[in-house]
Amino acid sequence: SGVALARDDSNGPTSLVARMAGATRTIWLTDPLVGDRFAAVTALGPAKGLGARRQLVGVTLLPSAQGLGVETTTDDLRITPAGDLVRLSRPAGLDLSAPSDQLAVAPEQPNAPQAAIFPALILSEWGQVGDGGFLARRRQLTDAAAVEAGQGDRAPIEARLALVRFLVGSQLNYEAIGVIDALMAERPALLGEAEVRGLRGAARASVGRYAEAQADFSGAPLANDPSTAVWQGYIAARQNDWITARRSFAAGARAVERFPADWRTRFAAAHAQAAIETGDLNAARALLAYAFNQQAPAAEQLAARLVQARLFELEGQVDRALAIYRAVSTAPLDGLATPARLAMIKIERARNAIDDNEAIARLEPLRWRWRGDATELAVIRTLGGIYLSQGRYREALDTLRGAGTRMPDLPEAVELQRDLSNAFRALFLEGRADGLQPVQALALFYDFRDLTPVGADGDDMVRRLSRRLIDVDLLDQAAELLKHQVDNRLDGVAKAQVATDLATVYLMNRQPQQALQALWSSRTTLLPTALNAERRALEARALAELGRYDHALELLGDDRSEAAQEVRAEIYWKQQNWAEAAALYERRLGERWRQTSTPLDTTEESRLLRAGVGYSLARDAAALARLSQRYGGFIDQARSARALRVALEGLDGGDAAASDFAGLTARADTFAGWVSGMKESLRERAGGPTPSA
Repeated sequence: SGVALARDDSNGPTSLVARMAGATRTIWLTDPLVGDRFAAVTALGPAKGLGARRQLVGVTLLPSAQGLGVETTTDDLRITPAGDLVRLSRPAGLDLSAPSDQLAVAPEQPNAPQAAIFPALILSEWGQVGDGGFLARRRQLTDAAAVEAGQGDRAPIEARLALVRFLVGSQLNYEAIGVIDALMAERPALLGEAEVRGLRGAARASVGRYAEAQADFSGAPLANDPSTAVWQGYIAARQNDWITARRSFAAGARAVERFPADWRTRFAAAHAQAAIETGDLNAARALLAYAFNQQAPAAEQLAARLVQARLFELEGQVDRALAIYRAVSTAPLDGLATPARLAMIKIERARNAIDDNEAIARLEPLRWRWRGDATELAVIRTLGGIYLSQGRYREALDTLRGAGTRMPDLPEAVELQRDLSNAFRALFLEGRADGLQPVQALALFYDFRDLTPVGADGDDMVRRLSRRLIDVDLLDQAAELLKHQVDNRLDGVAKAQVATDLATVYLMNRQPQQALQALWSSRTTLLPTALNAERRALEARALAELGRYDHALELLGDDRSEAAQEVRAEIYWKQQNWAEAAALYERRLGERWRQTSTPLDTTEESRLLRAGVGYSLARDAAALARLSQRYGGFIDQARSARALRVALEGLDGGDAAASDFAGLTARADTFAGWVSGMKESLRERAGGPTPSA
């Protein structure tokens, strides 16, 4: 089988592509006598080669029985095999003849629109229709194009290009794009024809299809063409790439005067806006003066006036700018009236001429009046910012999310997404949602949870919100938030940390089995010592809740941390090991008996109560006497004074009966104190106390 060669102008500089199945690598050789450079591109079997010698400028393809042989006189030829294709290219492109050179010679068409001096140039005379009118002129050119298309593979393309020129000159750009697309579908090699690419790029840019136009203009056939540079400057300005716009407009300056008056005005206004945005106000004034001197339609003049109003704003002439905005806002052209009205609202709001509610009432209709470009995004950003300033967070997020993903190529879309992200961060990371009721904050988070950032900030958001839910005992909802983080967003130490919080919430909600699952599913090596101790205590507490006391004590081992001692005491209490439990609860009180001026808190009362009951039930009179001597002064100020008095008097003292101690045993529940402590711990980890609403 043979090697097929094809020209490629689709991506970057012109290159030559050889289709050779199983191409492997390129081996460069140098003739030691004359210094000629050769390249051999090897390929896997079966045998395939080039049947005849092909001579190009600077490159010769040699006949071969297997693989591809290349001789070159240049130093920058690149030969890249990739699968079944071998690409030959140079940084500035290969010097290949134009695709139209292989076509038949077109007959003379003196009355047809003629090619411009530059391939991407539009001429005003292209749209002239003559005495017969538009329909007759279009029918004449269409018929000629149809006859030409029926002449076979080597038919010329001049009649079809004449039709395209007429359509572009008549501002029928979609129709022009259709004719060129049909031509390229029939003959893809015409992508290397400069005028074909230039006309299609101009038509696409005229209808706002800037990315497609830029692809046409970036091809090698249009390199260094001044008319192409003008279009590239215009596209860059429409995409807010001001530096590129100025550079491209400067490169195409000698071609601008050859365009029709309406396009000269558009280009000058776009160039002036680029000059304003890059701080060159003097250049902007000169460009606007040039735009106003053109005999352009009223719409183009008004567009230039909008740029002039922006210049006046920057110069401090706000009244003059406002007068222009008011005048343009009355135009029956929404594409001009909408940005003018937006600018008016911004100025009047900055002057306190209107309040935020009036600004919202005027901005809301503008969201729907003009869609699909940077003006819409500017309206949305302004409206969303006002909603945020008023604390109307749901309306702000709904507004900002409304259009941010529909026009991702515009810089304004990137800024809008940044506003949206910053608003969400302000709500759930910086505390602005703390003024909402927890249920409202949860609903708002769920509706916009796709905005949660990846990484530590997102995890911190979830922790803060779950902490607020825990504060009001919405434990199921808090657990759901944390579980989503553990299951879907985290790995390693971060996952273990959040899973620890999740296990804590499960235990607070009396769900020990789920707590164990959260801990076991997030096990990992090399956890911090403090985190390991916390997880061990939580696991032991969950096992104790399930009645697996021996397993829990074995897990705690020699751990003497406060959390471990608390769990160990709880286990001894449930095992009715009164002496060990009482001793641990007394140790947990530490030297608290010395601070007689401060009443015991709820947790301390529970520990004292359990210590007294435990010593009584263990018949340890000496320990009970010590406890009574140290803490007797706290009884009168205690919340549960009678219970403490009975516990410290013991079974053998006072009028306490065995039935009283049965009740005290049930009453001395330290779980509430542990829950309160865990709430405080989670609150501190999530950034401190919650501001009041």
